[in-house]
Amino acid sequence: MKKALILGAVIFFGIFGKGSLSHAEENQESVTYSLSDATKQTSSIVTKEGEELIITIEKEPSLSRALGNGTYTVSTERKGSWKASYQVTVKNNSITATKNASATAISGSFTSKSLRIDNSKQATYYLKRKVGTSTATINLRAKINGSKLNVSVST
Repeated sequence: MKKALILGAVIFFGIFGKGSLSHAEENQESVTYSLSDATKQTSSIVTKEGEELIITIEKEPSLSRALGNGTYTVSTERKGSWKASYQVTVKNNSITATKNASATAISGSFTSKSLRIDNSKQATYYLKRKVGTSTATINLRAKINGSKLNVSVST
C-alpha cells in the first residue's frame, strides 16, 4: 500500500512537473502592438534568462490621419533594477526616426547607451549595465512586421 502511494505521488509529480516545464517554455519573450491601435499596452514578459520585465508601448498623440503612422514610446522596466525607454517614429510601415532615449539604473549604473536605427524595419537601444564587478548587455528592440510593432528585450 505504501509503495503504491509513493508510486502514485511520483507519477503525479512527474506529470505536474512536465506541465510546469512546458508552461515555462511557452513564456512570452516579446510584445506585439498593432500600429492601428492608439491605446497604451503594458505586458509582462520573461526573458530566456528568466528575468521578468514589464514592456509598455504607447502611441503619442499626433495630427497624422494615416493608419499606423506616428510616434510610439517603447518602455521596459525590470522592477527594482532598471528602466529604459525611447521613441520610434513610423511612416508607411518603416522606422524613420528614433529620439528621446532614456535609461535609469536603480541599482548599478549604465556605462554605455546607444540608440540606433538598424534598418528601415528595426531600431535598437543598446545598453551596457554594470552592477558590482559584472557587466550585462541589454538590447531593447522595436521591429516593424507588417502593420505591427514587435518589441523584444535581450539581456
